[in-house]
Amino acid sequence: MQNGLANPDNAGAASTDYLHLFGLTALAYMWALQAKAALARIAAGDADPFYANKLVIGRYYVERVLPETSSRLAKLKTGSELLMTLPAEAF
Repeated sequence: MQNGLANPDNAGAASTDYLHLFGLTALAYMWALQAKAALARIAAGDADPFYANKLVIGRYYVERVLPETSSRLAKLKTGSELLMTLPAEAF
């Protein structure tokens, strides 16, 4: 945030990666809620494979998709210098 306040170009350069990072985090929270609900149903004796499958898919998200947050955070921290070296005509 301090980076963006110091130079508005930094905020613009980081905006897409910030939104992706936020989205990944929000989805992780939703998967956690689904896992909690599935575990409660399984603990209550529900043998429907739907709940076991939810846990597997949630684990897939955590192990295979969520690690993308590291690269998004690294991109956020790079600033805008490289992007701003391109002339407007390059777009």
